[in-house]
Amino acid sequence: MIDRVNQTISEIADQLQEPPRRVDYVVAKHRIRPAARIGIIRLFGPQQIEAIKQGLYGIQIRDSR
Repeated sequence: MIDRVNQTISEIADQLQEPPRRVDYVVAKHRIRPAARIGIIRLFGPQQIEAIKQGLYGIQIRDSR
């Protein structure tokens, strides 16, 4: 597990073992704002990562029905 404060979508996807496009979908759908930006790169902090996890959990619950 990566212990960095801010992570990119790809790093979050690797950590959660999800496809990056699914993580990006959750970010867009729930309008999760990045904690910081470096140019065009969006960086997400622990609070945003927790919101992404909750969004992914909601997708998995709906898919299992």
